[in-house]
Amino acid sequence: MLTVTLASWLLAAAPTPVEAQLELSPESDGRLALRLCFSSQQPHQLTYRLEVKSTGAAGTNRTRQSGELVSSSASQCPINNRLGLSADGRVEATLDWSIDGQTQPTLNQSYPATQPASPAPQPPPSPGEQLHEGEGLVAQVRQ
Repeated sequence: MLTVTLASWLLAAAPTPVEAQLELSPESDGRLALRLCFSSQQPHQLTYRLEVKSTGAAGTNRTRQSGELVSSSASQCPINNRLGLSADGRVEATLDWSIDGQTQPTLNQSYPATQPASPAPQPPPSPGEQLHEGEGLVAQVRQ
């Protein structure tokens, strides 16, 4: 049993033979560039399904694009789109993909990023909860 668990962990930790890049980048004209690219040292059969959800004052829009390709050392970008983006708009892109029939971890990108602009105001601590010099709470968020 331990051997199967170890083998599964090693496969999950092994580097992926194909690099996938899912990018959302703002452009100066109020649009958002959406780009999906793949590259690899050796050819691999890839399948992908990209779902893009846009929300804003006008409502919600959801689109899906899928396809297949054989990767190569030259970067291949099967999706290179421009999206209109309102001032209060939000875009979330989710990529489900596989290499040679093996499912890969889902990639997610969103615009704007999900980090808060500023920390939420906190009420002052009660006298019994005040921190002494050198004490504190540290939090880390990874994206």
